[in-house]
Amino acid sequence: MAKRSPLADPQLYLVVFVGGAIGTCVRYLLGLAIPQQAAGFHFGTLAANLLACFVYAGLSAYLAQADWIRPRDRELVNRGAGMGVCGGLSTMSTLALEGFTGILGGQAWQALLYLLASVVFGLLVAFAGVWCAGCLVAGHHAQRGTAAVAPGDSVSVPAVPVTPEVPADSASVPATPADPEEQEAQQ
Repeated sequence: MAKRSPLADPQLYLVVFVGGAIGTCVRYLLGLAIPQQAAGFHFGTLAANLLACFVYAGLSAYLAQADWIRPRDRELVNRGAGMGVCGGLSTMSTLALEGFTGILGGQAWQALLYLLASVVFGLLVAFAGVWCAGCLVAGHHAQRGTAAVAPGDSVSVPAVPVTPEVPADSASVPATPADPEEQEAQQ
């Protein structure tokens, strides 16, 4: 079966559009809820960008390992929640504008610190998102592995034969059977 072009997939357009609208609304609400600026830092923009970094990195890492989710569903969630919601939530243009305005407004050090903090903390929360996703996937795999055996069920473990070490001069040592019943029968 030939792979369909994402450009010809109206469902992808829809999930990105809806996700982007949701992410943009959340970013706007964060901007209203968190004080706009203090000492050159725009905390609303910073919070939106850090949240988007955490969620998008974690979501991408989780979906990349979630082999129990159908590929089409993973693609739709990644595009809708990742690209759409997180893309609408994060705002590089606003970050750049705020940094640029701060530099031109005489707050060069604060603006540069704000830009640096945004990038460094963005990377740190992205790593945290990937780590959390790894923990979720590991928990899911462990849960699926133990789900095959119900509590109280007996599990048969194949016996591994143990062969005793034979000394180099095996002619002088009498052979002892490995099976305990055979040992008793010989005695």
